[in-house]
Amino acid sequence: MQMKIGNNNDGKRLYSCPRGHTFTTNNPIIIAVDGDTEYNSGPICGYCYVDWFKVNLNANEERVD
Repeated sequence: MQMKIGNNNDGKRLYSCPRGHTFTTNNPIIIAVDGDTEYNSGPICGYCYVDWFKVNLNANEERVD
């Protein structure tokens, strides 16, 4: 998957992810691996990132009777 990047008039870059989200930022989220730039993620969509956390990492409160 590749993210489209454009420039905005206020110096921020405009991003569009493969799932259709768009956002602007000067500092996109990038996951980097020290010493191995082949594994740097490139810009990550914050909306997809939050959705992934909700689906994969959110905990459900258990009810104790």
